[in-house]
Amino acid sequence: MTADSFDNLPYRPADEVASERDRRHYWACAIGLQAVDGLKVSDYLRKAAESYIRGERTLDETGALVRDYHTPGSATFEEGGRESLEADLVSQRIAEVLARGSFALVPEMPRIIHKQLFADMPPDAYRPGEYKLELLVKQEEVLNGDSVLYADPTLVEQSLRYLFEREREAGDYGLMLKGAELFRFTRFIALIWQVHPFQEGNTRTVAVLAALYLRQLGYNVGNEPFEHHARYFRDALVRANYRNAVAGVLPDLGYAERFFDNLVNGATHRLDREDLVCPALFERPELLRNVSPSLALRKRS
Repeated sequence: MTADSFDNLPYRPADEVASERDRRHYWACAIGLQAVDGLKVSDYLRKAAESYIRGERTLDETGALVRDYHTPGSATFEEGGRESLEADLVSQRIAEVLARGSFALVPEMPRIIHKQLFADMPPDAYRPGEYKLELLVKQEEVLNGDSVLYADPTLVEQSLRYLFEREREAGDYGLMLKGAELFRFTRFIALIWQVHPFQEGNTRTVAVLAALYLRQLGYNVGNEPFEHHARYFRDALVRANYRNAVAGVLPDLGYAERFFDNLVNGATHRLDREDLVCPALFERPELLRNVSPSLALRKRS
């Protein structure tokens, strides 16, 4: 059998996402990821998203509606909607980025994604696309209030450059993301998160980067893990990067691996946040290492 020549086929602009299944997938991921920071979208956002999913509006038209809903003085503005402002606006941007699917394996990619996701947020608080200026800590429930050690702000660019160069040098992935290749991908994503390049929005940025990279690699990505287990995803990244030898806690990529196995391969690992808790830090809160033990969420009675 030989192929006919179709060399005269022209280039043309790419169509907007045509599959209702894909449109629903992008919005499910976008809305689910807001749970990372305990945020909930408005009913208005859900209705606007559904109109896009059904093909009644374009993504640009949907975005304009959502932004108008949160603009004081607009015809659709509701004061009560301010509680969902961040969740709505960032969900819309995540859906846009996922639908566009643009990705390059370059160290600037986290910055590009962050700038897109938080374009509508107050620039002084979120600094879209700008790296952090201060060394950060963030107390974690599964660590009884301890924090992961994040990269120093002076080392963000160098750290990202190193991680992306090492990922490129490791070569392509196979047809299945299993075994050593699943471990490698998980470690890459977990280490980017550990750098924590931004003041706010790191986990959502890294989640979108992971989804885009997986799509570029040709894998199908389910929406159920991000839709229903976003908090588990964040806590799994915490456990992948937390080290406290005195408390007997070492970095464990296994939890994040199980998440990605479910995401890409349709595996059915249990994703329960209780499994991520470090009992030693609750039994002996004086072992908290990266914040003062006086800040333990649960202290000895």
